[in-house]
Amino acid sequence: MGVAQVEAYVTLDTNASRHHREFPMLNLTILIVIVVAFISPVAADPQSDRVERPMNYHVYVSNSGSTFLSHFLLDSSSGELTVQPDIDLGAAPGALATDAVGRRMYVCLRSEKQFASFNIDPASGGLSKIDATHVPDGAPYVYTDNTDRFLLASYYGAGHVSVHAIGDDGTLSDEPLQWIETDGHAHSIQTDRSNRFAFVPHTNPANVIYQFRFDESTGTLSPNDPATIQPATPEGPRHFVFHPTKNLLYSVNENGSTVSAHHFDADNGTLTSFQVISTLPDGFDASDNTTAEIKIDQSGRFLYASNRGHDSLALFDVGDDGTLTLRDHFATEKTPRFFDLDPTGKWLLSVGQNSGRMSAYAVEASGALIRTTTHEVGDAPLWIEYVEAR
Repeated sequence: MGVAQVEAYVTLDTNASRHHREFPMLNLTILIVIVVAFISPVAADPQSDRVERPMNYHVYVSNSGSTFLSHFLLDSSSGELTVQPDIDLGAAPGALATDAVGRRMYVCLRSEKQFASFNIDPASGGLSKIDATHVPDGAPYVYTDNTDRFLLASYYGAGHVSVHAIGDDGTLSDEPLQWIETDGHAHSIQTDRSNRFAFVPHTNPANVIYQFRFDESTGTLSPNDPATIQPATPEGPRHFVFHPTKNLLYSVNENGSTVSAHHFDADNGTLTSFQVISTLPDGFDASDNTTAEIKIDQSGRFLYASNRGHDSLALFDVGDDGTLTLRDHFATEKTPRFFDLDPTGKWLLSVGQNSGRMSAYAVEASGALIRTTTHEVGDAPLWIEYVEAR
């Protein structure tokens, strides 16, 4: 019986004479039982249970001063981190990237000038090596495009970006498909949501963001028009994030200890800066600080940036128009080079490059952070990667 039919029947019964109301109430009870019986199978759908069941995540910490990844299991319902055996790589790791389904990991072995690819065991979180390919220089940043067919990288010392093809079996092309000169201190690279454009920030002295078009069918990068955008002051853009729903891009600026907000032209793939705001509290000397990482929450309401020197995470409120307002600071381990929100957005992990420790924080509804636990990792940690445990 449909909803409209139930409503009509109940209306008819409740308008009956007093003499007959005993029976309509019985009919109404029967109807409720029918409706509940109709709804119950939906509530018991196993798929619904799977969606609501708390997830566990493998957490990998890349330790640039060691030859292993620290490995933890995160319970997303409680925030508990359970230490797992370290994963030996035989060489010092740097930046990490995974495919969209969390079955493959790509590791920059920066000191060896190699990219290595691994299969991920989703149950244990263990890694099994697929292959490795030599690259012209160590890369501080690696990134898989939205098709998972290409690995993009930036090279701080060499001042280049590269594109490697990823085979169906996870192998990387022996030679880069492209090796493009940009400028010194190329610090990161990502594509936009459409996978049609890519951006490469460069810290000082270059102080520039390169703008590229990206062809996902061939993996080809080509200069956009204009090819670069440069801050009016020597901010030194380092890393960046896109707003989850709006055409906005935020860069954290290493040398200026600032965040720049940009309008993103999604049709043409170009940026226009509209705000530069400090990550530091009033009175703190910016010359004693550099920034490192930037993240935005899933709602797009809260943005975080890390301060190395002040040793804090800065919290910004994101206005409806994308404008940032600095709200608070939360203490971290010494030199917070990297941090990231977990996929649920309920927890944040931050590593201290100069402490060899990782701190965990609960994320409140207001965006504020509450430190919960601290864990030893390896030497000079610089990256965190989450992979769903299955």
